[in-house]
Amino acid sequence: MNPVPGSHLSPDDFDAWLSGALAPDAREHLDRCAECRERADAEREIVTLLGSLPLLSPAPDFADRVMHAVALPDPFSLRSLAGIRRKLLATPKAAAFAATVAVLLVGSMTASIVWSLGHRETLIAIGSWVAAEAWQVGWVALRGVASNLMEQPWYSALRGSLEHPARWGTLSALASLAYLLGVVALRRLLAPPTPRVAHANL
Repeated sequence: MNPVPGSHLSPDDFDAWLSGALAPDAREHLDRCAECRERADAEREIVTLLGSLPLLSPAPDFADRVMHAVALPDPFSLRSLAGIRRKLLATPKAAAFAATVAVLLVGSMTASIVWSLGHRETLIAIGSWVAAEAWQVGWVALRGVASNLMEQPWYSALRGSLEHPARWGTLSALASLAYLLGVVALRRLLAPPTPRVAHANL
């Protein structure tokens, strides 16, 4: 048999042939091409064998048995108070260490409270100094930002343009108009959609 000109059938063409929807020109090629015919017969045999296999389904209690065998750790067990207490009291050495830490914490807190009650003037002086230093740093930073803005090349032009009341009025009107347009657009975006009846015009 002479070779058939043109490309052979694609896997999609074989699927279409198995479902009975092969195009006429592809069917003509299949009738004349021995290689494609052999592959088509092999595809049909595979589909037939797959269709004859019995359908397997899991047992009714399969999911229950699988979930019973899976051990899911509790993510909060390590942070629970009961777990921490068991770990701290597991051995005498761990219990002694926990007691030492607790005594140190309580002692340091008590000492801090006693010292604070006996040195109120010192704490007030420290607080006043910190507040004064913070105010000084903030004022210096504000002056630096202001001087930096004043040294910009566009500052003088902006200052000159805002010295006239008419320009102030124009800018205020434009800002008010932009605000109103933004409010209207926001209301349209937040408005609930109106219900429509399907085929209402029919």
